[in-house]
Amino acid sequence: MKYPWLGMTITLIWLMATFTVLNDKGTNPTAVLGIALIATALLSFLGFRPSK
Repeated sequence: MKYPWLGMTITLIWLMATFTVLNDKGTNPTAVLGIALIATALLSFLGFRPSK
């Protein structure tokens, strides 16, 4: 049951990043999207690896 929650978490991260980039003109879009990409990679690595 952890995969649906992981997918929703990753989707929420990208929605928040998109909202931040579109609504706050003072932010650096590259930095915000880079942080979202790193968070997605980290969550994917930890959440989708096979259990031992």
